[in-house]
Amino acid sequence: MRARRAEMDRLVPDGGAVGASYWDSRARRFAARTAGSGARDPLLARIRRVARSSTTVLDVGAGPGRFALALAPRVAEVVAVDASPVMGSLLRRASRQAGLANVTTVTGRWEEVEVGPADVVLCSYVLPLVDDAAGFLAKLDAACRGDAYVYLSALSADAFSDPFWRHFHGKPRQPGPTYLDAVAVLAEVGIRADVEVVEVAVRTRHNSVAAAARSYREALLLPDTAEVRRELRGLLSGWLVADGNVLRPPLRSTPAAIVHWSPRPRRRT
Repeated sequence: MRARRAEMDRLVPDGGAVGASYWDSRARRFAARTAGSGARDPLLARIRRVARSSTTVLDVGAGPGRFALALAPRVAEVVAVDASPVMGSLLRRASRQAGLANVTTVTGRWEEVEVGPADVVLCSYVLPLVDDAAGFLAKLDAACRGDAYVYLSALSADAFSDPFWRHFHGKPRQPGPTYLDAVAVLAEVGIRADVEVVEVAVRTRHNSVAAAARSYREALLLPDTAEVRRELRGLLSGWLVADGNVLRPPLRSTPAAIVHWSPRPRRRT
């Protein structure tokens, strides 16, 4: 992750490729893309096996509330942590619109915030962006009274974009961590996790080739120039698949890993 972060910083200086400001600028697009998708996700089905009306939930990296909003009607309380103030604002507004009074948002990086323990702790697609995975996971474990879930892609995060990255940058990207690394780090800090690999729908949709080019330009850490936009549009127009009135990547689903563990006995004292 450190090597990957250095690559990001070189291509987009001043932290523009990661962090709260990155997600602030994309929060509304992300919220629109993920709205309602939590209810149909395999992770939610897994959590529902253990969640009761008295259950408290801690959602770390909650974003606009993909899982928090789906879980809140079924549990006692959801505390949603996210570094992006805009994500938190969107989640609070969606909670009000849904009439949910049991969702609390906390703005800040997980490594820095202070929250109480919860029966269920979940963290979806955040860990690959974390430098100190061991510290991050140990804090998740310490905050959990019952079941902890870390959700990660079981396919390389660069699977879709790798050919485009090589085309523009002339070399492969620094590889990112995988769910196998997460399991290994958990083992290093004394936590034995189980893994369930599930299939999840690819939610990425674009209203036009130009909109897709904007999204991929950001993901590929490319400069916003007319030449780059034109070249990306040419490449994407032959790769994206028409799906009704929108465009999508050629895969309908990809594998994801639900990494799960329960607190060690000492945490029940």
